Amino acid sequence: MRHEAAQWVPLFPEEEVPFILAAVLRCSVGLRKRHSKEHENRLSNRLRKLLVQDAEFRLRPVELDRESSLFDDKTTNEAATGRLDFRFCYSTGIQKPWPYFGIEAKRLHVMFPSGWDSLVPEYVAGHQGMLCFIEQRYAQRLASGGMLGYVFDGDVKNARASVAASIAANRKRLKSAPPFSLAPSAVLSGDSRVAESVHALADRIFTIYHLFVAV
Repeated sequence: MRHEAAQWVPLFPEEEVPFILAAVLRCSVGLRKRHSKEHENRLSNRLRKLLVQDAEFRLRPVELDRESSLFDDKTTNEAATGRLDFRFCYSTGIQKPWPYFGIEAKRLHVMFPSGWDSLVPEYVAGHQGMLCFIEQRYAQRLASGGMLGYVFDGDVKNARASVAASIAANRKRLKSAPPFSLAPSAVLSGDSRVAESVHALADRIFTIYHLFVAV
């Protein structure tokens, strides 16, 4: 049985990704911060509720988990590799593990008592930002993942430009592939709230979809 399980390495069906991204953007339209320094976890909790109640999302064979602990079962390490903000699991019946698509959420452009902070470095090169996928703490056997930026000052265009510049500046650390920054996404073409970056991991090309929503 262990040998059979080792042969089953499911991949998340990429055709489901556009439905997930569209659902997140759709449900984020009415999402608003309750105060200027609200933590992203509270926004994500409210977004989870909107997603699980969304009629279109409920038609997909996808189950949403919030703040899921991830583990590397190929090593002897017992500690979790991290906690993923949104894990969208695709049902494959009794064949497990179910493949998943993950999204990590971060605040951008926040006004603190000490002043305005873009928080772009944390989003791009912070331990809990894009590096979660690049270092494969959140990307084992995955072809793509997502980053969700809650833009606190509402300036989505500027936030996207700042993230793009930071990705270009950190291209080596992020193992970026051409065009080495953000590019328009073909998954939801024409929607300025979504972009993508491409990364050359050791064993595959990995795509990160970036969603920017004004809160």
